[in-house]
Amino acid sequence: MDASEIQENYPALDRAADDVLGLLSTEFMKPTESHVETIVSAAASLAGLSVLRSRSFDLRPYKPGMILDYDPGTEIEEIRHFMITAAAKAGLDPSGGWGAEIPEVHRPKFSVPELVRDRERKFLAICDRHKLRRVFYPYVAVLAALKFVYAADRVRLLRQETGKALILYYVVAGAKTVPYPSFS
Repeated sequence: MDASEIQENYPALDRAADDVLGLLSTEFMKPTESHVETIVSAAASLAGLSVLRSRSFDLRPYKPGMILDYDPGTEIEEIRHFMITAAAKAGLDPSGGWGAEIPEVHRPKFSVPELVRDRERKFLAICDRHKLRRVFYPYVAVLAALKFVYAADRVRLLRQETGKALILYYVVAGAKTVPYPSFS
């Protein structure tokens, strides 16, 4: 993805990310008793799932939760680069924390397939409503995750280092984990 194309579409990505934050907050706050790590991980998992879906794999032979043995390669690297750039715009320190260990207490309360199940359709509707091309969907979800990490860090619910590590880990996990069968 060309950086200038992302920059040109950034206002729409930003608005869509706000809507994704609203969606995930509504979906997860009450059932998880405000476990912000689950919301961050869900947004990142949606980003990864968008990468996986862009590959057009036939996932029917695989069970939900299975890890696919493939290299998402340049797409993940482009998203990682975007994360670092967007982290600074979101008020986070982009220089570190991405590979920090994630303590058990900060792991999401659901598996990757459970994080995206029933939310992918709503996520896609948000991106469609903002008239974004599918190539931008992972960026919307990553931006939503970054915004939530910033907000959680500001109110001391989650250290940004842990939040950034969750984002990177769950983008990759979402890109390699078989989801529940598609709703389509």
